[in-house]
Amino acid sequence: MTQAFLTKDGKNNTIPVNIAQQMTEAFRKSQDTDKGTYTEAAWFPAAQMSSLIKKMIDLGGDGIRIYFGRYTSEIIDQINKLEYGDKIPSTYLDMNTLLLVVTKLIDGKPRTDYFIDTDEAYNVGGPQPTDPENRSALCPQQCDDTSKLML
Repeated sequence: MTQAFLTKDGKNNTIPVNIAQQMTEAFRKSQDTDKGTYTEAAWFPAAQMSSLIKKMIDLGGDGIRIYFGRYTSEIIDQINKLEYGDKIPSTYLDMNTLLLVVTKLIDGKPRTDYFIDTDEAYNVGGPQPTDPENRSALCPQQCDDTSKLML
């Protein structure tokens, strides 16, 4: 029997802290490496999140999809060669990261990743308005060690 998940409006999808604690603990246990060598959390500044929400609204988006990614030395080098945005520290090598992408209704299909072709560049050499957001502060480098989710 198939159940229909994620059919609510998304306005009350929080979970109790004790369940979130179980989830973060399960994640830490699933890592095949020593504590302090894998990404435990990612922090995005309020200004970046506000900008992303504004972009989603301005572009007629219906949500934001979060992709999981990983930093390699080649990827860090590529990002750090960009003329805009924060640089990625070498300590992020082999750490996981998050990519936030605006989604919208496209050709009758909701929640479709929305990218503007670089051929239609708004800012040649700079970011496109629909480029994935990245460059969060990663834990274990920057953590809230007193958080209930880190215990």
